[in-house]
Amino acid sequence: MFIQFTCKECNEKKKNEIYEVLGALCQREQIQIEDTGDMVKISACPQGIIKVVEEDDNIVLSANTRYAGAGFHAFVVDFCQDIAEEFANETGKFDLYDDLKYDEDGDFDRLQQLYEDEAEYLRSVLLENPRFRKQNYLYEETFFLPLEKDNHIHTILGSVKEEAFQNKDIQELMDYFYVWNEWDKDARFYRNCALYLLAKEGVGQYTMMNEHTEKQARLICDYIELAYEKDPNIALPIDEYDELIHELERDNKLSNPKLMNQTIDQYKKKDVYHLYKDLKIVADGACERNVDFVSDSLCLMSPFIDENWDYLLQASPNGDILLRKEEVEKAPTKEKDQKAIQMVEYQENGIYYIESKVTEKKDVMYIRTVCADAKWLPYLKRCIQESTFQKE
Repeated sequence: MFIQFTCKECNEKKKNEIYEVLGALCQREQIQIEDTGDMVKISACPQGIIKVVEEDDNIVLSANTRYAGAGFHAFVVDFCQDIAEEFANETGKFDLYDDLKYDEDGDFDRLQQLYEDEAEYLRSVLLENPRFRKQNYLYEETFFLPLEKDNHIHTILGSVKEEAFQNKDIQELMDYFYVWNEWDKDARFYRNCALYLLAKEGVGQYTMMNEHTEKQARLICDYIELAYEKDPNIALPIDEYDELIHELERDNKLSNPKLMNQTIDQYKKKDVYHLYKDLKIVADGACERNVDFVSDSLCLMSPFIDENWDYLLQASPNGDILLRKEEVEKAPTKEKDQKAIQMVEYQENGIYYIESKVTEKKDVMYIRTVCADAKWLPYLKRCIQESTFQKE
């Protein structure tokens, strides 16, 4: 489920021409193209990214299509072939590698079957191997994972009860693993995109907290409106749409829409694991995330509405973030879930601090929290106690 397209022996003039073609194709398809400095990224859909890099005198496009679905895989192949057609008189200058061979036969039914087989395999592993559920099987790229939930399976559209997950027919199951399952971008595709972003990026009342949360909310509304435009009878997450347009002060563009009768899960409305190196730090999913490269630490600021935050949590594999490290090292050890936890709590100038060390076998993390109101101390202690390590 990988595609690579190489434009070979490109001088500067040829490179510029290829980038112009990429821009024109993205405009035609109404998808985003962005220069990030070290590469160009083309965003075809959530989980569907085409990366463009220069390697000497070659321009290389690549896409991992495992996470977005058969529709994205077919799209990438067609997209690359369209580039080649723009330079049809330069045969031999392009090389397309498709590990699923869709470029050879164009058989979308066969391609869909390969993704259905993969979904069935993932279903069996998730049902039979609880340890696998703790890994990242949801996203190609992520800075968080949802907390484990008894008798539930996490999917890209939210948590599903084990029994319901086990009994879903394959066509319904596909939407819980991939957003793009048909060749075309139909109403189902746009609804999947909206549900995916709600599950991964929805933060409810904190929608206007920063540029990222606002951007994701606007995308969710865009996808819901596109789904409705494609099919006014498709069931949609209307309650969540109403909440977002209220926060965004955006006009309602849906007339008598059909309401989905299922619970819409939004992981970041609850506590999640925030990922940093091998650490999994528990905190509110809507926390603002910053990495301090000097101290080698992850800083999580509590979500806010009026720019006043309630607590700060800092975690690192490096004990230098602690101001009272020696005192922590001598503190009594409490055992929880095979972890040894040492914790020191103190107050200075009306500010409350917790400094801690969490150890599990050879793995160690240090966590420091700060808050101005003592009411947050029990919650922050629980976050420390539930934080853990990523394991293979």
